[in-house]
Amino acid sequence: MREPAGVSRVGFAELASRVDAATAALEDRGVQPGDRVALLAGNGERVVASWFAIVSAGATVVPIPTVSGALEIAPRLDHARCRVLLHDAAHAALARAATGAARHPVEAVAIEGLAGSGTPSRPPIDPASPAMVLYTSGTTGRPKGAVISHRALVLHTRTLVERVIRLGPDDAILGVLPLAHSYGCRMVMLASVEAGCRAVLLPRFDPALSLAAMIEEGTTWVPAVPTMYAAWGALAGSERPPALRWCMSAGSPLADETHRRAEARLGAQVRQAYGMTEATISTVDAPPGERVPGSVGRPVPGVEVRIVDEAGRDRPEGQPGEVLLRGHHLMSGYLDDPDETAAALRGGWMHSGDVGRLDADGRLFVVDRLKDMIIRGGNNVVPSEVESALASHPSVREVAVIGRPDSYLGEEVVAVVVPADGSRPSPEELRDWAAARVASIKVPREYAIVADLPLGPSRKVLKRELRDRVRDGSLPTVRPQGRAGG
Repeated sequence: MREPAGVSRVGFAELASRVDAATAALEDRGVQPGDRVALLAGNGERVVASWFAIVSAGATVVPIPTVSGALEIAPRLDHARCRVLLHDAAHAALARAATGAARHPVEAVAIEGLAGSGTPSRPPIDPASPAMVLYTSGTTGRPKGAVISHRALVLHTRTLVERVIRLGPDDAILGVLPLAHSYGCRMVMLASVEAGCRAVLLPRFDPALSLAAMIEEGTTWVPAVPTMYAAWGALAGSERPPALRWCMSAGSPLADETHRRAEARLGAQVRQAYGMTEATISTVDAPPGERVPGSVGRPVPGVEVRIVDEAGRDRPEGQPGEVLLRGHHLMSGYLDDPDETAAALRGGWMHSGDVGRLDADGRLFVVDRLKDMIIRGGNNVVPSEVESALASHPSVREVAVIGRPDSYLGEEVVAVVVPADGSRPSPEELRDWAAARVASIKVPREYAIVADLPLGPSRKVLKRELRDRVRDGSLPTVRPQGRAGG
């Protein structure tokens, strides 16, 4: 693996040695099988060694996104009853604040000096036991800890590496996704270890620096999210990563124009995939199969997908409904939350809260989140459809479409737009552009121009935050003058 600064290489033998030393250090501190250890650190070799050290000691990893605040972290430490919070030097102050705010004692330990004496005991690990607890807000807004077993991680990672992505020792994966997130953990860290290939780890996402890393390091495969592809697609210049075979996009729908610009800039196909924290990477539109526009692909081997209506009945081919998932990759449940677990895993199927449809060949098309659907005057408005239309405007870099409560229509359609560099499109211009591409009922009636969209730890757009800001007036919107078309 390569350190973030790109100045030294760490081979697997050296990584194994560091894992042994860190495991022994954890055991010296009293960490025992069944304990939970939180991990707060940016991407780098030390966080990888720490992750494997925790599971080698028989404990469970509780990854903490580095963008979290102390008062967000403390409840997770309490809920998971963590004994130790491992942190890197860059987040030492945050770690101290979080452990200080926790209700029970949690030891903050720097990973830079994590080295024990002696040989670690390496207790036997039950494949059904928890490897990770990943916190997710889910549909309720209350964080829940998704428990992921060792069996689920091993089987799913091996299937993806060998049968879907087809990674081998000669590959190099770009690691800009946060390793604290399920997508980055599996598709960067675990996939590279399973394949025996390099992971080019960067401590944070920077469009120009990450593109340079792809070129200099001979990156062959990239997993990323739509906001990253939007940033790469907006970069000036023409130099492309010469070894790049293809890229994966997951986390949220990829707008058509963002897709086109990213492929043109990177010189490689961007294929979509679909998953969630509780069921990461369930479908992939992977090569060498022909790409189907808008599809997130077929189910990964061992994964099943159903589309159902509100009563739980299967929907006909091509008809939208809620996406249900089943397979070896599912979470075991939510930590200490049997009611939420039973609701999410009704009948053994993970109820995703996403709207999708299946075609005749079993390909999945994800329409949007159920909770993000806008109902305007009794008509369903799919935000991703409107976002795709507006994103094709040459003066638009990114866009998020949300609903605002309206006393007459129920909800009104609002577009929050990040302009391309040097541009400032008018609300009238944006309205006319959308009106030429989507039905009139779907055209946003209000617009807000912003410098950036709020992003969560996995770089998903925080639509809940945008909705709250529009509703309380802290994000002003403007109604276009006149009527569409001038």
